[in-house]
Amino acid sequence: MSSPRLGVVRESMLTNPLHIKAPLGQTRSRGLSVPGPDFTFGMSTSRDGGVAEVLSSWQVQSRSADSASHRPVVPDFVSLNRDAVKSGLVTSKELSQYRAQGVKTQGPAPRQEGRTSWRPVVPDITFGVTHRPPSPLADLLSHQYARRWLDEQLSRNQTRNQEQLHRMKRGCIPDTRTSLLRRSRALPVTQPLFKLPRFTQVPAALDTFRDEEARLRAFRAHQSDSVSRRGHQGLGTYSLD
Repeated sequence: MSSPRLGVVRESMLTNPLHIKAPLGQTRSRGLSVPGPDFTFGMSTSRDGGVAEVLSSWQVQSRSADSASHRPVVPDFVSLNRDAVKSGLVTSKELSQYRAQGVKTQGPAPRQEGRTSWRPVVPDITFGVTHRPPSPLADLLSHQYARRWLDEQLSRNQTRNQEQLHRMKRGCIPDTRTSLLRRSRALPVTQPLFKLPRFTQVPAALDTFRDEEARLRAFRAHQSDSVSRRGHQGLGTYSLD
């Protein structure tokens, strides 16, 4: 139901979107002329595509005609090169000119209709993922794998113990401090460090010993221990030469 209008209603009011009013409860019209209900949009065909037409006729589109028409033309380069060499044309420029003059096309390979059965060259070949070989149930039930693992561990421990015994020498006594001192030899006395003459008679400014006896005992212990040590003052590592 359209809203009432005052004045003269012209046909242009039904096509001009500015003059069209929206009916009550409906969307506004765009003002386009639409054909009647008997009009069919799109391409009309004579076939209705029903069950009767399918049962009465069966139309199959030929694949060979369409494929031959749309298949690209491939030039036969083998015959072109052979004829060009026979004519005495060997350079690339001469070959391109010869191909432009007369192009020989290679006919398409005949296509076999239907699926062909392909067989492998090797009759014993197996495609896909191979299955895992079955586990021996007799070995599993008799715990052969566990016994084999235990035997390997025992043999490994035995070989390791034998290697350690071969490395250790019989009758070898580890060195002690006394043996190191006996085998050590005294280092040659070196010249003292250079010192200015005016500082030779200067006494020490700091004395950390309690008395003279403690000082002498410390020097005697240092002198006995410095025999087997390296360095000018006998404070280095022990000499094992």
